[in-house]
Amino acid sequence: MPEGQVSATSAEMTPEPPEAPSPLAKAAAALGDAVSRLTGGDAVEPDAPSSKGAASALGGVVSGLAGAARVGGKGAVVGGTFLAELLTTTATRLPLREKSTLLDQHPDQDTEEIADSLVAAAAKVSAAIGGAAGGLAAAQWLATPSLIAIPVELAAETLLVAAVELKLVAELHEIYDARPRGDLGERATAYLGSWTAQRGLSGEGQTVGLASRLASAGTAALRKRITGRLARNLGSFLPFLAGAVIGARNNASSTRKLSQRLRADLAAQPHRIASRRLGLPGQPT
Repeated sequence: MPEGQVSATSAEMTPEPPEAPSPLAKAAAALGDAVSRLTGGDAVEPDAPSSKGAASALGGVVSGLAGAARVGGKGAVVGGTFLAELLTTTATRLPLREKSTLLDQHPDQDTEEIADSLVAAAAKVSAAIGGAAGGLAAAQWLATPSLIAIPVELAAETLLVAAVELKLVAELHEIYDARPRGDLGERATAYLGSWTAQRGLSGEGQTVGLASRLASAGTAALRKRITGRLARNLGSFLPFLAGAVIGARNNASSTRKLSQRLRADLAAQPHRIASRRLGLPGQPT
């Protein structure tokens, strides 16, 4: 074979380099990792995350969004369409615990007591995220050129809280025996509908009551919900540390309000875990 010539067989055997993950996939991986770090993943819910831990997790999401912005432009990335797609992509990556795991991690607790623990933990994480976002904003107000980063950080805070709440939605449905049918992707879609409508799912995986009309709108409703959250989270970016206080309070309040709506719906559905508070005898699983 002449020097420098490569045989056709050798060329065919050379493996193609793996395709690089898309900016959306990278951002979804960063978001899923941040949720796992803040909530303890599949383990029992930890104490409230430290300020440093929350800031680090939020920073990872900011980096993921910034990478996507370099490719698609900041305007596209912080828009509702991309953020809705990102949350949808992340939904199947979240560390969701099944009912059996939740029961093992909360021995001698009934349905409502376990739900109390899940809500309290999620509210603390949401508050920590708001505080971390406010802390980043406080530093940026001292350096005006860095204020251009605020839209990306606002989107990161909004998405991270939404993903934490999505994990809460899934685990509340588990503990109330309202897990929707289907594989992981189908269940994730149902939980996204529940979060979007801010209502619980019936046994058939449909949102309860009139809110089902909102959930049926799919991506458009999800985009609208995320855009509304973006507007409410602007308080986190007030000057100095005022934003940290407001962000923590608003995020925790939103998470608790979501849980109240879900639990009102889910407690009305038949479930098999005994609940002393609701007076439900429970049935064998």
